[in-house]
Amino acid sequence: MKLTLEITKKGLRIRKEILNASGFQREAALDVRGMEQAVIVMKKEMTAMELVNAIHSLKDLASDLLVHLAKVCGPCEHCKGGCPYEDDETRIHLPDDVLEQAGLPRKARLDMRIGDREVILSEAESFDLRDVSPEMKELFQQTNICLGELDGLLAGGSVIY
Repeated sequence: MKLTLEITKKGLRIRKEILNASGFQREAALDVRGMEQAVIVMKKEMTAMELVNAIHSLKDLASDLLVHLAKVCGPCEHCKGGCPYEDDETRIHLPDDVLEQAGLPRKARLDMRIGDREVILSEAESFDLRDVSPEMKELFQQTNICLGELDGLLAGGSVIY
């Protein structure tokens, strides 16, 4: 079951029909986990079968989200000469003292532009594939998701879900 809920000044109220569809008992304690871009609510105590069912439900959700991303990005068309996004990107590393002199944080992601007889480094202003973990990039490659399209969507910051 999927419903849209609004976060109010009092917080998030989970509707009774969602709790009932999930098999939660009215007085049961819940295990709530705040994760990056998700909140997971599970029973605090579960039998082995309940835990197996919870794992299955979370696997299905992850699969649904991956399919959605694949539809938005489209398939990898196997670029001539190989995918330019296939290899882990080359990161620009500068010594901490140089970053400090430039007023940049130690873990700053840098972009590079080529000027007239100069190379210009600046802090990256938007997300790109460098912000995606190697494990996730590998998953996207294995499922034939176009990394070039994903890179553009990351940089654009558009809502895709």
